[in-house]
Amino acid sequence: MKHFPMLRSAPMTVSALALAAAFVACGGSERRAVDDAEVPDASTPPDAGPTITGDGGGNVQPDAPKCESADFVAEPVPLTLAILLDRSGSMDESRWVPATNAIRSFVDRSEVVGMEVGLQFFPSKTGGGNVAGDYVVLPVPIAPLPANVLPIINELGRTVVGGGTPMAQGLDGTIQALRRFIATNGPRAGGVVLVTDGEPSGGASSVVSAAMGGSSPPPGQPLVRTFAVGMEGASFTTLNQIAVAGGGSSTAFNVGSGAAAQQALLEALDTIRTGAIACEYVLPTPSRGKIDPDTVEIHFTPGVNDPAVAFRKVADLAACGATTGGFYYDDPAAPTRVLLCPASCTQVGEGTPEAEVEVAVGCILDVN
Repeated sequence: MKHFPMLRSAPMTVSALALAAAFVACGGSERRAVDDAEVPDASTPPDAGPTITGDGGGNVQPDAPKCESADFVAEPVPLTLAILLDRSGSMDESRWVPATNAIRSFVDRSEVVGMEVGLQFFPSKTGGGNVAGDYVVLPVPIAPLPANVLPIINELGRTVVGGGTPMAQGLDGTIQALRRFIATNGPRAGGVVLVTDGEPSGGASSVVSAAMGGSSPPPGQPLVRTFAVGMEGASFTTLNQIAVAGGGSSTAFNVGSGAAAQQALLEALDTIRTGAIACEYVLPTPSRGKIDPDTVEIHFTPGVNDPAVAFRKVADLAACGATTGGFYYDDPAAPTRVLLCPASCTQVGEGTPEAEVEVAVGCILDVN
């Protein structure tokens, strides 16, 4: 079983790694790691300090901003999902029944208490459905569980299948709805779970484009992942493209149809809940000063008495690589969230229940 530890408070001691980052990036921390420090010669004048070289290769000037290093308390980003369920005419009883039963089971369990979940369908239940704007208002608005369990169950019970497959419009509108929720309620690990058995009307490219728009948002807009789940009859060539473009997983989930599909879909939803979307954390805000985001590291301790592993910053998800770890920011220009690379996310998930994840900030700039 995967365990995704919360970021925890740490003693206000500074690791050698964090201090090294502070000296490289800021040149002004007055604290040094004892193990790494050189003992100055007694003849050295008191004001003759070392020459510090920054990332750009230049010498840090004497009047460079001072900064200090610290380990900070941070919190996992709350998980928020919008389930986008295909209700087109091809979703016959062998698909609709297991799909809706799986969603009922998923939301009505103790493991998901506190998660925020909303529900949307395509084609739209309110008529039209051919533009993204028809899907921005969800039939079951996003709200925490268990308060939203009954509204979701009731909406599933009164929904019938019929119509075409305007998948691109449904996905685009649902991503917009989730973005608006995040913008109003603060940082969230947001994802749309697309469940379908068919081919999108109008072809695959528009759906892939919608998914990519969610995972690669404009500056200042929340990141929203797309997770693709296919039932029997779906085009997995298309769904795999959507999964990759949406930043949710490397391939789509294939849950089949019939009795086995209910359990398979439930397991897929759990994998989404505990997978990449669980590896997002709030970048802490200090009570004074300003964090230099280029000096942050994530330290992961797998278990009691295990040495800590440092995850370092990369540019974005594409820079993570298939096996190399690290983390990146939701918005490099104004980061609010720390997102672990897939390899590091897997490593954290394989830790013990006693595992700890900490944010080591190398430089808190004195902005006064």
